[in-house]
Amino acid sequence: MQSAQLNKEFNEKSRCSECNIRPYSFCRCLQEEKLKEFSNISSEKKFENKTNIFLQQDDAKNIYNITEGNVKIYQLIDDGRIQIIGFLYPGDFFGSYKNGKYNYCAEAIGQVRVCVFEQKKLDEYIDKNMVLAKELLNQTSHELTLAQDRMGVLGKLDATERLAKFLMNISDQRKRIGWQNNPISLPMTRQDIADYLGLTIETVSREVSKLKTSNIVKVLSSKQIYINDFDKLSNLSK
Repeated sequence: MQSAQLNKEFNEKSRCSECNIRPYSFCRCLQEEKLKEFSNISSEKKFENKTNIFLQQDDAKNIYNITEGNVKIYQLIDDGRIQIIGFLYPGDFFGSYKNGKYNYCAEAIGQVRVCVFEQKKLDEYIDKNMVLAKELLNQTSHELTLAQDRMGVLGKLDATERLAKFLMNISDQRKRIGWQNNPISLPMTRQDIADYLGLTIETVSREVSKLKTSNIVKVLSSKQIYINDFDKLSNLSK
């Protein structure tokens, strides 16, 4: 019994201490001596590709932090269509809610691994560790930034400008978490990209071809694009 408890404590400690995304996550502010206690209020969960992590208007009992993979967050519109808010990367925190219900849906893109925090337990922990509250606020505001980015993309930009801004945003996201920002990976489907940009799949393909012909980007595969000229791409996105 004692041995099992020691193993449990070791595994909990190593999960947080050896987490690759800790430098980019909201828990980065915690000192080593706090990690063991912090790991006790979270659990790890895996999701397969296209699995719903939660749905809009589900009871908001948990909040999540991505440790591996990507997540698509979107809202359901009354007419049955979906409105993609954005795409999340490792280190991103998600699960905002209003009146006890999630504000949007979250779906796994590829294999996804997350840290799951029960809302009540995390709230109690934050009350005792206010330094974590500031980091949590920064992460929550990132969700708002995604929504603002999308409004900017769909504002007065034409199709070429929308795609250019989207690619720059993806590159910036990767740079933010310490990943190589060129080439960039596009784990989402072309349909997801089209929905996010408010375009058709055909238009997205045509605009990618235009950027390729102009030698601004190089298409390495359907899921990977190399940016040849950041300045030109950035100028297109303004």
